[in-house]
Amino acid sequence: MRRLALVCSSPPFDGSEMPLPMPSYGIHRVHAAARGASYPHDVDVRFFDLGELGPVAGLQAILDFAPDLVGFSVYVWSMSILLDLARDIRATLPAALFLFGGPSARRDAFDHFHYRQAARVVDAVCEGDGEAIIVHLMAAPVLNQTTLATTPGLWTRKNGDGGWSASGELLTMSLSATPSPYQQGLMPAGAVAYLETYRGCPLSCNFCAWGVSRPAREVFPTDYIEAELKAFRTLRAPAVFLLDAGLNLNAKGFRNLAEAHARDGFLSEALFWAEIYPTLAKPEHIEFLASVGTAYLGVGLQSIDERVLKAHNRPFDMRRLAPAVEELSRVAGLEMQIIMGLPEDTPEGFRKTLDYALSLPVYSVRVYHCLVLPDALLSRSLPHWNVSFDPRNMAMLSNHSWSAQDLIAMRGELNNRVAKEGGSAGEFWWSFRK
Repeated sequence: MRRLALVCSSPPFDGSEMPLPMPSYGIHRVHAAARGASYPHDVDVRFFDLGELGPVAGLQAILDFAPDLVGFSVYVWSMSILLDLARDIRATLPAALFLFGGPSARRDAFDHFHYRQAARVVDAVCEGDGEAIIVHLMAAPVLNQTTLATTPGLWTRKNGDGGWSASGELLTMSLSATPSPYQQGLMPAGAVAYLETYRGCPLSCNFCAWGVSRPAREVFPTDYIEAELKAFRTLRAPAVFLLDAGLNLNAKGFRNLAEAHARDGFLSEALFWAEIYPTLAKPEHIEFLASVGTAYLGVGLQSIDERVLKAHNRPFDMRRLAPAVEELSRVAGLEMQIIMGLPEDTPEGFRKTLDYALSLPVYSVRVYHCLVLPDALLSRSLPHWNVSFDPRNMAMLSNHSWSAQDLIAMRGELNNRVAKEGGSAGEFWWSFRK
């Protein structure tokens, strides 16, 4: 019997907003792939969420299962938690192999001085989709360090110099063949449902870590999306969260979504949440949004300073923004999103961005404290930016254009302003309702 433990740590909700239940998703994609495959030997796959079980009970449950391979799904909030968990598992199960994946599982993160020592427990890193990888490993005749080192695309530690090596290109699974945790009944009822029409992002902004985009033609087929919508209805999902980088950033993906909705209609019965690039909105996007139960469209403005946007490789046509927002506001509630603490921005520039965002016909403006993410500012910051961050949560502490005092003062200013204007806030965000 080969045993696979899939582990994540869902975070507690940040702030006083009362969100709908939002289960972890990426780890369940891998869970569905592992459960849905055929193997030449017996395989037992189990899922553990440290956020639900707690660290002590979660560790004990994993030890009792005694897995051969542990797959960790790492996000910004769980990096330190899961590295500590891996250390504790290894103390009792020294032969278990540890594969780290997810948005924050990157070599440059594990090699950063904040994490380097704790990350010595990491045997391999998957820096892309994990479905095909996990099936390959569970089907391998032998599962050991050599298996990891010879699995195409996995990064494993070199002997001696502490670097990393990979064997060939990362194994991938076609999107049409990717098993769905919803269609397998692995996701809870009554919770927000997550939907994909494509993966990655065609943009490459320095502050973001959405992932490398597949070719634009590689999208989930219409039939697949329709089957997802039917599964959402069965699970009584109150809302559907589109995980695409943007509703209108992949024309083929959008066409398949619109066709699946036309066939099934569930998106008219549930709330629909998505990100959108307003200056790229076309009549077909407006028509689609008018036909669904849209409750939220996120618009990533980040800054109105074109110099700041250029420094972060962010394409944006400011001249077309206001009229596009005006048109979209007629069919959906818009949330304008901006970032506080970006390198090259300043407190004065940020205030101008906030005031401009509040002048637009949007439902709310949300400010995010800048994060230093793997695949983003952690690896793409310019040396003279002098970026410093908190290793527990990757929040920006200072950079060349924001001193530590600037950031502390702006957090206080935002807290006061939200309190006066009846908004809401968490530890790393502030929302101004209009």
